[in-house]
Amino acid sequence: MRAVSAAAPPLLLVVLLQALHWQLGVAVFGRDECRDLTISSCECAPSLSEYELNCPGNSYNPKFKITIRPGNAVQIECNLTDASEYKQMPRLSIGSIDMVQIRRCPLPYHTPIAGIMDHLGINNTRVLIFEGNDLGMNVTRKHLERLQNLQRLRFAARRLPYVPEDLLRDMHHLSWLDMRAANLGELPAKLLANMENLQFLELGSNNLRQLPRGLFHNLHKLLHLNLWSNQLHNLSKHDFEGAVSVRDVDLHNNGIVELRPDVFELLTNVTEINLNGNSFRSLPEGLFAHNKQLEQVKLQNNRVPLPTLPARLFADLPRLRTLYLRCELESIPEDLIENSTNITDISLMDNHLSTLPARLLEHQVNLLTLDLHKNRLSHLPDGIFSHLSKLENLNLAENQLTEISSKLFSKLVNLKTLRMNDNQLVSIQPQAFASNVLLRQLNMANNRINFHEYMSVRGVDAELSSPFAHLRNLTSLNLRNNSLMVIFSDWKYAMRELQEIDLSYNNFTWLDYSDLDFVSAFDMTINMTHNKIITVHFYKQADFPPIDQGQRLLHGVKSVRVDLNDNPLVCDCTLLRFLQVVRGDIQPDYAKNLETVTDRLNCQAPSALADRPMRSVHPRELVCKFDLAEDPAERRCPRGCDCLVRTFDSTLIINCSNGELTKVPKLPRLPQNLREMELYVENNTLLKLPSNTSPGYENVTSLHVAGNNLTQLEVSQLPRNLKYLDVRRNQLQVLNSTLLSYLNSTMDHMKLRLSQNPWVCNCEARELLLFTQKKYERIPDYTEMYCVDAEMPTPLMELNINDICPRPRSLFIAVIVVISLAGFLIGITAALYYKYQQEIKIWLYAHNLCMWFVTEEELDKDKKFDAFISYSHKDQSFVEKHLVPQLEHGPQKFSLCVHVRDWLVGGFIPENIVRSVADSRRTIIVLSPNFIKSDWARMEFRAAHRAALNEGRSRVIVIIYSDIGDIEQLDDEMKAYLRMNTYLKWGDPWFWDKLRYALPHRAPIGNAGNGALIKSALKGSTDDKLELIKPSPVTPPLTTPPGETTKNPLVAQLNGGTPHTAIMIANGKNGLTNLYAPNGKAHHGNGHINGAFIINTNAKQSDV
Repeated sequence: MRAVSAAAPPLLLVVLLQALHWQLGVAVFGRDECRDLTISSCECAPSLSEYELNCPGNSYNPKFKITIRPGNAVQIECNLTDASEYKQMPRLSIGSIDMVQIRRCPLPYHTPIAGIMDHLGINNTRVLIFEGNDLGMNVTRKHLERLQNLQRLRFAARRLPYVPEDLLRDMHHLSWLDMRAANLGELPAKLLANMENLQFLELGSNNLRQLPRGLFHNLHKLLHLNLWSNQLHNLSKHDFEGAVSVRDVDLHNNGIVELRPDVFELLTNVTEINLNGNSFRSLPEGLFAHNKQLEQVKLQNNRVPLPTLPARLFADLPRLRTLYLRCELESIPEDLIENSTNITDISLMDNHLSTLPARLLEHQVNLLTLDLHKNRLSHLPDGIFSHLSKLENLNLAENQLTEISSKLFSKLVNLKTLRMNDNQLVSIQPQAFASNVLLRQLNMANNRINFHEYMSVRGVDAELSSPFAHLRNLTSLNLRNNSLMVIFSDWKYAMRELQEIDLSYNNFTWLDYSDLDFVSAFDMTINMTHNKIITVHFYKQADFPPIDQGQRLLHGVKSVRVDLNDNPLVCDCTLLRFLQVVRGDIQPDYAKNLETVTDRLNCQAPSALADRPMRSVHPRELVCKFDLAEDPAERRCPRGCDCLVRTFDSTLIINCSNGELTKVPKLPRLPQNLREMELYVENNTLLKLPSNTSPGYENVTSLHVAGNNLTQLEVSQLPRNLKYLDVRRNQLQVLNSTLLSYLNSTMDHMKLRLSQNPWVCNCEARELLLFTQKKYERIPDYTEMYCVDAEMPTPLMELNINDICPRPRSLFIAVIVVISLAGFLIGITAALYYKYQQEIKIWLYAHNLCMWFVTEEELDKDKKFDAFISYSHKDQSFVEKHLVPQLEHGPQKFSLCVHVRDWLVGGFIPENIVRSVADSRRTIIVLSPNFIKSDWARMEFRAAHRAALNEGRSRVIVIIYSDIGDIEQLDDEMKAYLRMNTYLKWGDPWFWDKLRYALPHRAPIGNAGNGALIKSALKGSTDDKLELIKPSPVTPPLTTPPGETTKNPLVAQLNGGTPHTAIMIANGKNGLTNLYAPNGKAHHGNGHINGAFIINTNAKQSDV
C-alpha cells in the first residue's frame, strides 16, 4: 500500500475525517427511528450513532445491508449475484446524506448509479464511493448520470479493463478523483478533459505503462498527482504537459531505472517529489534545476545500489526543507546541496558512507536535524559541523568512529540530542562537549569507552571529571556496554537535570555509597545491571562525611533508584551494611532516599552462599578472611587454621577443626575493632583445655570442642566471657560441683551442649541432674543426654534423684506417717462439718458472724420482694401480728409482698398470684387447715412450686401453723411435697433464726476487700443451698384421680401451656396435672424432685 504525502491526503484519511465529522453531529438513535424505517421485508437494529437495515430480515445472509447515520453517511453493502436483484431493495426516504458508499455491488443494467440512491430516498450527496468487484467492459457514461454535483468520487474495482473516454464528461464539479487499484492498464487521453476543477488525482497501482499525451490538459487546478506502483519506466516531460499547477508528485515503486534530465521541467510549481523504491543506477545532473519551489525530495529504499549522486543535484534550491537519501551511497559530492540554505532536515541514514566531504554542510545554517546513522563513517573532519549553529538533533549511531576531538562539536551550541551509540569510540578529548551545554540526551552505548585517561593510578581523583562535565542540562546519559569502571563526580554533582543513567554491561567491580550519591533535582534511575560488581560498600552512619553546604545543598531531596541485578556478588563481610539496608534492618539517614532493585542479585561466592539470592542471606553469614598476608612470618592466624571476621557482631572466628591437634594452638590477640572470638577445635584429639589466662584464649566467647577426648572440665579452663560451650562427643563422665556452681551462676547468658558423653549416673551425679533439670532451656541437647552405666542407656531427662541415689527407708516411712496423720485429721474435720454444716451456718447467721460464708448470690437482684406470704385469709391475724413485724422490722429487714396490701385493687386474682410469685425471691406458705381448704391459697402454692421447678432453685418455705391432721388426707401435690421435704413449725424455739436463714441473705457492707470475698461467699452459699435441695429417695408413685376440665388461665399457665389450655380438676379442685409424667411418676425439675427450699430442723413428719 502506498504512503501518500502529507500534502496529498489519501482516501483513508479523508474517510476518517468524514467519520469524525459524523461523530461531531451524532445523536443516539433508537427504536422509534427503526420503526419509521421498518418494512415487512427488513429488520432494523439501532446502535449508539446509527441503525442498520438487513433485507430480507429473516435471512441468515441478507441481500442488502444498509447502515445509516442520519444526515451524514449511508453505506450499502450487497450480496447480489445479478443486478436484477436490485428490485428487492427496500424503498425508503432517508433524506439528505453527505456521503454514500456502495460496496461489493454490481453495476446496474443500463441505469445510473444514482437510481440506487433514489430508491432509498437519498439526496444532496457530495461524496460517492463505488467499490465493485469485476466491472468488466460494462462501465458507461450513463452510470454516472445525475451525479453532476458530486465533489468527490472513488470509482474502484478489482478489474476495470475498459474506461470509456466520456465516462467523466458530466463531472464538472469534481475536485477529488480516486481510481486506484483498478488495473486500468491504459487511460483515454481525454478522460479528464472536462474536469477543470480537479485538485486531487489518485491513479496508483493501476499497472499503467505510459501516460497519454494531453491527459492533464485543462487541469489548471490540479495539486496532487499520485502515480505510485505503476510501470512508468520511460517518463518524459511531455507526460506532464498541462500539470504546471501540481504541487506534489508520487512516483514511488515504478521500477524506474533512469530519468531524463528534463523530465520534471514543466513541473515548475512542484514542492514534493517521491522517488522511493525505484531501481535507479544513476541520476542525471540538473534533474531538479527547474523546480525552484521544491521543498522535499525522497530517494529511499532504492532496489539496486546507487553508489553516488551527480554534483549539485540538490543545489540552488532555495525552498528545499527536507532531503531523505537512502540508496546505498558510497560517496557524495561536496557541492550536492550547495546554496540550498533553508534545509532543516537531512537524512543520509543506512548508506555506505565512510566519510563526508569537509564542505558538504558549509551552507546549512538552518539545519535542525542531521541523521547519519548506520553508515561506515570512521572519521569526520573537524570542521564538518562548523556552520550548523542551529542544529538540535545529530545521529551518528552505528558507524565506526573511534574518537571525538575537542573541535568536532565545538560549534553545535544548540545541540539537544546526540546519538553516538554502536561505534568504536575509545577516546573523547576533555573539551569535546565544552560548547554543548544545552545537550539533553546523550547516547554513547555499545562503544569501548573506559576513561582511563581521566583516572589516577589507584582510582578516581575526586577533582577530575569526565568529558561530560560541561553537560549540566543533561537529562539522559546512556553509557551501556562500554568498559567503564568508575562513576565520575560530574555525573553526580554537575548534572542537576539528570534523570536516568545507564551504566549496564560495563566493568564496574565495586560500588561505594558515594557512587550513588546523585544530587539531581529530579528522581534518578541508575542501571548498573550486568557489570562485574562483587561488593557494595555502605558507611556506618557515624562515618558518613558531612554534606558540603555548597554543591550538595539539596542532597537527598529526590530519590535514587539503582538496579543492581545480574552482578557476580561476593557475599562477604564488606557487604554487611548494604545487605542490612536492602533487608530493611537499618535505614541510615544518608540512604533514606535510596531504592535498590535486587530481586535478581545472587551471590556468586563464597561457595557456601553460591547462587543464593542476596536478600535471603542473613548478616551473620557474611564473613571475611582475617589474615591476607602471603608471608607466613606476618600471618597472625595459627598454622593449619582458618581465621575469619564476622563484622555483624564484631567476631573473630578461628577454625582449627579436623587438624589432628593434641592441644589448643596459640591464638592471636583480639584486634581492637573486634569484641568476640569463636574457637572451633572440633574433631581433634585434645585431652584438656588450656588455662583461661592464656593469651588469645582468654578472649574466647564461643568454644566448640566437640569430638575430642576431654575427660574433665575445670572452671579455670573456661574463658571468663564464655557465652557458648560445646563439649559433645567427648569422654566426660561427671562435672564437679565447683564447675556446676560456676555454670549455675553464668547460665543465664550461656548455652551449653553436653550430649554424646558417657555420663555416669550415681550419687555423684546428683548435682549434674539437678543442674540440667533446672537449666534445661539453656541446654539445647538436654533430651539427648544418656546414662551409660545402666543396662540400657537411659535419658537423663527421665530420671530423678531417687533413681540415681535412693534415700534411706526410715526417712521415707516417717514422711508417710506424717502425711497419713494429717490426712486423718482433715478427714475427721470434714466429716463433722458435713454432718452439722446446717446447724453451724444457722448459728453463724443468727449471731451475725462470718456473713460472707452464708450470703446468697445476687441472682435475684431484679426482683422487688424478698418473699411473698401465701396464707388463708382466716390466718391473717397470725401474719399481720407475728410474721410481717418480725421480718420487716427485725435485725435483718426483708421486703414482703402481702396480698391485702400489695396487690392491685380490682386486678384479676390469678394474674396477681403469678406476678407476686415472679416478683419475689421466696414464697412463704403458711400451711394450716384454713390454707388446705382455700382454693386460692392452694393455687398460690402451685404457682410458687412450679416457678421453683422451672428455675431449679430453692423458692418455697413451708411453715406449719396449727395442726393440719393426717397428711394422707391432703391433695396429692401437697402430700407429695411434704413427704419429700422438711418444713418449719410454729413454736420451734429456733423458729425465727431458721426462718431468717431460709430467706435471702444480705451481703456484709463496709469490710475491706469485700470484692473478692463477697464473690467467693456468694458462690459458697449458693452451693450450700443447692446441696440442700438434692433429691431424696423417690416415694411410691402417686396417682391423680380423674376430674373435670376447665380453662382457668392461671392453672393453664402453671402447667406450662397457654391461658387457654384445659387441665383436669380433681374432686372439683384445681390440680397441677403436669407435675407428673404420663406414667404417674413424680416429675423431676432440673434433676430435683421439686424446687422447694428445705429447712433442716428436728421436726419430723410424724409430728404433723
